[in-house]
Amino acid sequence: MGEVVADVYRGESSSPVELPFVARPGGAPANVAVAASRLGCPAAFVGSVGKDLFGDFILRALEAEGVDVSGVVRQEPPVRTSLAFVEIFEDGDREFTFYRTAPAADELLREEDVPRDLVSGASFVNFGSIPLIEEPVRSATFHAARLAGEAGVPVAFDVNFRAHLWRDPEVARRTVWEMAGLASIVKLSGDELRPLLGTSDCEEAAAILLGRGVRMVLVSLGGEGAFYATPAFRGRVPAFPVEVVDATGAGDAFLAAVLVHLAEDGVSLSEEGSVREAVRRGAAAGALACTGYGAMGTLPTREELERFLSSGPASVSPG
Repeated sequence: MGEVVADVYRGESSSPVELPFVARPGGAPANVAVAASRLGCPAAFVGSVGKDLFGDFILRALEAEGVDVSGVVRQEPPVRTSLAFVEIFEDGDREFTFYRTAPAADELLREEDVPRDLVSGASFVNFGSIPLIEEPVRSATFHAARLAGEAGVPVAFDVNFRAHLWRDPEVARRTVWEMAGLASIVKLSGDELRPLLGTSDCEEAAAILLGRGVRMVLVSLGGEGAFYATPAFRGRVPAFPVEVVDATGAGDAFLAAVLVHLAEDGVSLSEEGSVREAVRRGAAAGALACTGYGAMGTLPTREELERFLSSGPASVSPG
């Protein structure tokens, strides 16, 4: 649930008076839904897009991937679907520049737009912090989290912090902290720890969040792998070596593979073997997502993930 955008990449042209672009579907929660679907797990997306070219394009892409879009609402012009221009660096890392109307289509999702049956029938409800910036989607997101709690459905909060979209860093920290109190799983990247939790240390960050009532903390660390922690155990999974082309969507692939494995294993966050294997599979899916351009294009299928894992799995170090 949350934002969906058109990721716009610079194309190639020999003309000095043309600047071509290629649009690819993106947005963290939409990426997670597609990644889960490719891994064989039924997935639905709840959100809001404009009645425009990019909204049509994104819905077609989600439907083509088998994602249930019955929970998507459309907004009339002049409200538009958001664009994210993506700049890729030599190491495969990227930077986003957002073009959004005020308000943007994804910001207009309301509490009454959240389908109770989709929430109550899910293995997990997943969203990030971008929908927490503006109303009414902020209230809709908290509403979805509370509906999930009432139905006994775990919330997986993938923070996906974009500091430049928030007007006030303190409001951002306070809002993320409030949502963490409703989440079973909180996933962050390593560079999100200090601005949100005041520490760059995974162990310290995990202790803070576990003290908030979170049941599992995940920290994706790029080339250094991933860290996981629960009240009972913690450990690290090294990265799978690949040639990184574009890291867009890698964290989403990681989270989706973790959630799919846990869902298939009965959502057991108390069994270290289940959690460790989920994180290992997440690290592999995240690595595969880095091998091509676009957030969704290189998300692995179940067959591709299994083949990659069997070709040379990374070892796991507990503690």
